[in-house]
Amino acid sequence: MFNLENLTIQRGSRIILSDFKSVIETGSLTIIKGGNGSGKSTLLRAIAGFTPLEKGEIKNNNKNIISYKEEWSQKLIFVDTKNGLSNNLTIIENLKSWASIKGWPTSEENLSKALKSLDLVKYANLFISECSEGLKKRAALARLYFSFISDIDFWILDEPTNELDKPSQQLFEKLILNFLNQQGTVIIASHDLNILEKKYNVIDLDLLKEQSIL
Repeated sequence: MFNLENLTIQRGSRIILSDFKSVIETGSLTIIKGGNGSGKSTLLRAIAGFTPLEKGEIKNNNKNIISYKEEWSQKLIFVDTKNGLSNNLTIIENLKSWASIKGWPTSEENLSKALKSLDLVKYANLFISECSEGLKKRAALARLYFSFISDIDFWILDEPTNELDKPSQQLFEKLILNFLNQQGTVIIASHDLNILEKKYNVIDLDLLKEQSIL
């Protein structure tokens, strides 16, 4: 199990989450929902190890992720709304550079399969600066393919279906199903609760905040 224990997260003088508790079932899909400013993205970044906690612990199998931060970062793929792409590189160059930094195999075959997973083969040599927002999102999500050739346990994704057309959403859904079938854990912040027909869990930040006030 993945435990969020009494989390308090603060940015500047503003408290984003206070004494937040939740349990995320591993090997499943969890969608974190809430209005703008509810703390969805901040919570995802904390889970990924990028945003420090004022208080509390995040534990994977009862082990605080801070105690093995480098190892934890190698167990997950994090894609946020900024996508993390270089405008000066092509789609395939971005993918290869990112995988190389992670220390993952970047053979021509692996890169080709990653591109194919989001129907990007014909756009492989297009510079990111020339891409539509939809293509940028697909280029970022193509990283997920490396979960099937590397030791990845978690996907942490911020609004992954934004800018995706219907065919691309279907390809993304297929990736999720394949990852869940190998007991991967998917944590998504999204307004879209129809990402997958398969059963999923929901953490409603707005509802939890209302309950804490009452």
